[in-house]
Amino acid sequence: MKTQGVLAALQTTMGGLSVQMKRLKAISENIANADKTPDAKGRLYKRQVVARPTQSAINKKPFKDTLKMQLNRSDRNHFEPVQHSSRHKQNSEYKIIEQDKEIKVYEPNNPAADKNGYVRKPDINLVEEMVDMISTNRMYEANVTVMQAAKTMAKKSLEI
Repeated sequence: MKTQGVLAALQTTMGGLSVQMKRLKAISENIANADKTPDAKGRLYKRQVVARPTQSAINKKPFKDTLKMQLNRSDRNHFEPVQHSSRHKQNSEYKIIEQDKEIKVYEPNNPAADKNGYVRKPDINLVEEMVDMISTNRMYEANVTVMQAAKTMAKKSLEI
């Protein structure tokens, strides 16, 4: 028996919410550190992006085994074993990756400037980050709406 209907919708939505929260965290840190200069040891903040690992990293075990989920039951005849797609598990495998790109900005009066007057800064475009934040926020809101609709459907089905 496959997980269907409300349970599948909730499972997928929870995975989506998890990924969007990771994206919002990375974007907010990028915005907060966009103008950071190197610290005393010369380390520079690195832009963070949320990415999914390669397919080979996800499929370490056979594909059919990733689709299985066992349901605990008090009697063997209550339910057949439940199978579902492991989207939520795969969504939790999204990782924050740091990018090494940097830019040099001409600021001769900045104390962190080199002898030529250039300051090293992370390559973060605030406009792109704000667009990503709005997009991520909208995707998060869409997942919440799906979750609320699934909850309403479950309540209505119990009333029948």
